[in-house]
Amino acid sequence: MARFPAALQETGHDMLEIVALEKRFAETEVLRKIDLKVEKGELVFVIGPSGSGKSTMLRCCNRLEEPTGGDIIIAGRNIMSGTRNDLKRMRLQVGMVFQGFHLYPHMSVIRNVTLAQRKALKRTDEEARARALEMLDQVGLAHKADAYPAELSGGQQQRVAIARALALDPKVMLFDEPTSALDPELVGSVLAVMKDLKSKGMTMLVVSHEMGFARETADRVVFMDGGVIVEEGTPEEIFGAPKMERTKAFLSRVSH
Repeated sequence: MARFPAALQETGHDMLEIVALEKRFAETEVLRKIDLKVEKGELVFVIGPSGSGKSTMLRCCNRLEEPTGGDIIIAGRNIMSGTRNDLKRMRLQVGMVFQGFHLYPHMSVIRNVTLAQRKALKRTDEEARARALEMLDQVGLAHKADAYPAELSGGQQQRVAIARALALDPKVMLFDEPTSALDPELVGSVLAVMKDLKSKGMTMLVVSHEMGFARETADRVVFMDGGVIVEEGTPEEIFGAPKMERTKAFLSRVSH
């Protein structure tokens, strides 16, 4: 059984709060006063057209993109204030999985998953290896520990990337289009891991076009367009009875 921090088993408390988030690139306003809360153990799914600001919002949540204004609060602490060392510590609490896998090709799977543990958390080689094997087992890849990325399918590489993020014991997991670079037959294995994480109480904010997964697994669905949150609700509300015309128009296009 995978080991998760006890706090992740609780619900009803905000784990991630985005307050009046703004982002501009030169004169282009990409995010406009975004407010969003994600509770402990909740899976919030963000949908919307390309260029709506979804991925930018996600990248602002650990300051890979520097917000122009607003606040990002993780487990009650504002990561927009404090020192650079404070930011480094808080980033360890926010795991991120990208569209690309970002594995080191010259390192084995086990070394990819232990590296950040040893560097950032100062775990011993033995501690890091034990945690890595635990998380690789969680994503169904313990038997690939000594393989190299080039020997894995895209779906397997993405599952290694998820294991690497989980090994740092994050409080929140951010997924930015985690399946969009995968062949269709490989998507299911990654979504199965994400569904399992939810069942174990992991807090997740997911940007993806996997509408079927959102219908089945999400607690809430957020529709973004033009740098704002247009509408949010349960999957039944958003997919079954959206209130806003922009939401209806988007869903009518992606459902065909």
